[in-house]
Amino acid sequence: MPRAASTSDPRRWLALAAALALAGCSPPPERVEQLLVFGSTAEIRLRDADPQAAQAALAELSAELNQRHREWHAWQPSDVTRINQAFAAGQAVQAPESVLELVRLAQPLSVATDGLFDPAIGGLVEAWGFHTSTYPILTPAPRDEVLAQWRQDRPHITDVHIQGNQLRADNPRTQLDFAAMAEGVAASQAMATLQRHGVRDALVNLGGDVTALVGEGLPPWRVALRDPFGGVIGTVELSDAESIFSSGDYNKFRYSAAGARQAHILDPRTGHPARGAASVVVLHPDPVLADVAASALFVAGPSGFADLARRLGLGCALMVTDENELLVTVAMKARVTLARDPVPLGAPLDLGPSCVATPED
Repeated sequence: MPRAASTSDPRRWLALAAALALAGCSPPPERVEQLLVFGSTAEIRLRDADPQAAQAALAELSAELNQRHREWHAWQPSDVTRINQAFAAGQAVQAPESVLELVRLAQPLSVATDGLFDPAIGGLVEAWGFHTSTYPILTPAPRDEVLAQWRQDRPHITDVHIQGNQLRADNPRTQLDFAAMAEGVAASQAMATLQRHGVRDALVNLGGDVTALVGEGLPPWRVALRDPFGGVIGTVELSDAESIFSSGDYNKFRYSAAGARQAHILDPRTGHPARGAASVVVLHPDPVLADVAASALFVAGPSGFADLARRLGLGCALMVTDENELLVTVAMKARVTLARDPVPLGAPLDLGPSCVATPED
């Protein structure tokens, strides 16, 4: 696995879903670092940071992200692939603490989403050809009988058991793939590392998913949201300890036999790529919940958007459907400045004025 690549050139911007610009006038000095990790480019932007503290924080952060890459990768040799091999053989297997923590975090989130988020479906992801960095996928789709058998013997993350420092799966078809939460967990750890080194004003961009620190008296960070139909659909300002995560059909996809674009986000209920949504954006203080919720809402689709947002307490969420329709919460509508106007699909969902609503059972 390649080691992290790093630069300090502030002229370079990521070619990602989020285009970033400072809000307000006369911004403080800014430093930009780029790291190659999780199969894409991570960008860390620091404002008005002490040079020595920033250097120490970035060195530790680079090492941490590379370590997580070696532990979490779903198809290149890693601790996760080693664990999956043991599961297939019906064996318990030792796991690093970071993977044990992913399982601990994933299980209640999978229950909360009624299994729409389930990192035990790595075998299904592989069957659809999405264990790759080359898109679009050109390999044939899995046969109907393969998917029917998978649905019959579907694995669940709740059937993975932690025994000390070991993991055991009840179902040998269990294959872990934490892509729908890895960046959220990594963002949470990255912000903790920066704060531990005294960095108080930063933006961490992991593959287009963004988490912010805003120092006292400094302006918010302004983030542009990618339009699934091309360009930028709008902007939002992030305050301290806020994260914005998105899922869409625009980067990682394949084409159906009819020529329709199929996202890499799979519906565990059907075994097929999720349908109905083109993009989902979630704004929340918890980057792990934001990451998981963006994927789960994409799977839920337009018909399940309101129910799942309400159950997860997502005060700030929006969906652009594959028909260019807009579903949005009241609080999210107040935060986002739209650059164009998709067709409203009903009135905004009122879950309160805050991005943190009270989850419903």
